[in-house]
Amino acid sequence: MNVQHLLCSAVVCLLLFGCKPADTQTSAVVTPDAVTKVAETPSEPKATPCQLKLGFESWEPYQYVGMEQQASGLDIEIVQAVAGRMNCTLVLQHGTWQDLLGQFRQGQLDVLLGASKTPAREEFALFSEPYRAEQFQLFVRKDDADKYNFDSVAEMVAAKHKVGLISDYYYGEQITALYGDDQMRPQFVESMMSEQNIAVLLDDQVDAVLEDSFVGAAIIRRKGLEQQVQPHSIKLDETPIYVMFSKSTVQPEQVSSFNQALQQLKDSGDYQLLIGKYQS
Repeated sequence: MNVQHLLCSAVVCLLLFGCKPADTQTSAVVTPDAVTKVAETPSEPKATPCQLKLGFESWEPYQYVGMEQQASGLDIEIVQAVAGRMNCTLVLQHGTWQDLLGQFRQGQLDVLLGASKTPAREEFALFSEPYRAEQFQLFVRKDDADKYNFDSVAEMVAAKHKVGLISDYYYGEQITALYGDDQMRPQFVESMMSEQNIAVLLDDQVDAVLEDSFVGAAIIRRKGLEQQVQPHSIKLDETPIYVMFSKSTVQPEQVSSFNQALQQLKDSGDYQLLIGKYQS
């Protein structure tokens, strides 16, 4: 191939908005701001290439920066597998949920993972079909566990106990109603991320924290907190989880393509292999 041909090819690539051909793969290396990941591609024919800018937070085991600064986690692997079937290039940006959500609403990000569907979010976002479920539960200090003989978060905050949660997370209708009550709201203490939430619990600033059951267990295991923190019997209802797409940058047809590729992933059996990898 001569130099002129190479230069013409480069121009064509730029006109395709940075998307790479289906048989090209690169590894993801996370920087403080962004990382580009070309999703793995199966051998079957591909759709027209696309590029999506995806924000992810530190929320192990679903989304986090892993070894060698790689974007890792169940959510990451699922969306990479689906994007590969769509022939999409993913540009990954790491941050806190609050910052990512703000950028998403301004059209600076195309995709967020691990999202609950709410009427407020539907004003600025499109949603995929559910791709997994999650369940939040209370975590308490092990030495104080016997003090909290309650059957619900409502009973606990009514008894003037403080509960930690993450800013801008959606915990379901019950917690939304409690948080919206002027008398109950002071009993909730907000943190920016899950590890800070657990730290607030260890510092006795709250009596319990709400965390996804797998996320809480992962933090306890990773930080060796088995003798200090334990799950409480109070759990919230299990809820479906979606991929959220920006209405200002993503077309409904792309969401439909995502849903089709997600179903193909499930039908192939690869989806269940990913789920099993993180549940084992």
